[in-house]
Amino acid sequence: MELSRRKGRGVRLSFIIFAVVFISVAATLALSTAVGYRIQSRALTRNTLDLNRITANELSRTTQTIILSMQDTLKSASESISGGPLPEPAVQREIDFLRASVPYFNSVVLVNAGGTVVSTSPEALNIKGQKLTSTQAKQALAGKKPMISAPYKAATGRMIVLASYPVYDENGVYAGFIGGSIYLQEKNVFQNILGKQEDNKNGSYYYVVDASGNLIYHPEAERIGENVSANPAVRSIMNGIGGQMAIRNTEGIRFLAGFSIVPAVGWGIVSQTPASSVDSDVGQTVTRMAAVSAPLAAVLLLLGLLVSRRLAAPINRLAQLAFRLNRGEAAVDMPEAPRYWNYEANELYQAVSGAFRALNQKAEDFSREAHTDQLTGLTNRRMMDLIVGRWIGQRLPFAVIMLDLDRFKSVNDTYGHLKGDEVLRFLARIMTEEKRDEDYCCRYGGEEFAVLLPYASAEQAFEVAERIRARTEGEISPVGKAMTLSLGVSSFPAGAEDAESLFRQADGALYQAKQTGRNRTVLYREAAAGSENGFGD
Repeated sequence: MELSRRKGRGVRLSFIIFAVVFISVAATLALSTAVGYRIQSRALTRNTLDLNRITANELSRTTQTIILSMQDTLKSASESISGGPLPEPAVQREIDFLRASVPYFNSVVLVNAGGTVVSTSPEALNIKGQKLTSTQAKQALAGKKPMISAPYKAATGRMIVLASYPVYDENGVYAGFIGGSIYLQEKNVFQNILGKQEDNKNGSYYYVVDASGNLIYHPEAERIGENVSANPAVRSIMNGIGGQMAIRNTEGIRFLAGFSIVPAVGWGIVSQTPASSVDSDVGQTVTRMAAVSAPLAAVLLLLGLLVSRRLAAPINRLAQLAFRLNRGEAAVDMPEAPRYWNYEANELYQAVSGAFRALNQKAEDFSREAHTDQLTGLTNRRMMDLIVGRWIGQRLPFAVIMLDLDRFKSVNDTYGHLKGDEVLRFLARIMTEEKRDEDYCCRYGGEEFAVLLPYASAEQAFEVAERIRARTEGEISPVGKAMTLSLGVSSFPAGAEDAESLFRQADGALYQAKQTGRNRTVLYREAAAGSENGFGD
């Protein structure tokens, strides 16, 4: 009879409570981990694609500027030579001056209408008097117009790109062309523009292709001249389309790529990061989340073992909360903990409530980190775009300051990237201290920053910009000397009608500040109210 009664009593409630808590916590952790992994993967993939597209756009704008300047330089030289016969020493001085005065060309040649080399700089090329037979030289002669060739192997045996401009005699008759050669596998203007790429820990790099998909610039110099038109990003470039996408390159490696067109020549710049780098970062993030949550789960399970009988009511309430979490709700508000007559019930409820609040807090922390630049603590580019988009949608007037550290690359080259990071944090602190309470300080990318000033005019933003500039110039930076800033200011809707034009104006004003001596603030103004170029200071 006693044995029968014991068999009919069923499983102990403490074991049932432990089993329920264990299953609930395990399911919650599994769900949190799965959802966290998916969210982090999407966010990091999107951010990486955005960053690579922004990088490609910046590099293409710089390359476009240099190519146009290169053509203008050849035009000026052509005009000096055209219009009448010049003594051979004078012609030689002209092309020597051209090569020495601009950093664009490794060599310069003057070719007559028959394709024969008349003069070279340097003269050590030893091709004077030779007739050029390459397809690219023939195209330049036949086209009788400014051209930039595809990569090809020149008479000197080098892989080059030839930029040419026609020359006419005093009667306006075509007399040949003046051409500047860029040695693709030696030190050249593209290396100066794009910089020498160091080994990035995440494997990111960028390269340049011409309109036919031939490599013009690549960190692996031996690949220059290779045709990579099978790459999906390169095919988009060949179709005149810029953008971003996940791709597999010609070697079968999966990348997250951003790409942009150089309009003047139809070239393309591709900036890409291995997808495996993003997967690794996501895995590390989720592992940290699990490591933080594991002690809380362990405490919760231990407390579950201590719960005694007659706790059906609190157990039921906790099961309902767990059910809501398992259903995928991002956050659950715990009700105020009631007072039960049973000590164990009260303790269990308190423990579960604390654990859920901690998990919710972690979720909030990760969300905040997704909108903050980890190096400087400022608002990141993604959050800045969201703020600007919301303000423009509400037609809220505001101003933007674009600022860039002058000669920051020399800081990294001289003192190293760790010191460079300290300088960026130093600038971030000054920006935060000098801005208005309602303003947002943002890291735009690299050493470029932005300040968003709601309800501020361009003139008010100019005053804030000048405070930041003067403060930066007046303090000793982490490298032991003062740094300077170049700043550009524009406003919405007084100066621009949308985000693209607003930042283009501010960036143009910043570029004007750089071009006119650095360490200054330039205010964008409409041409009717300001200078001819739309800038004022």
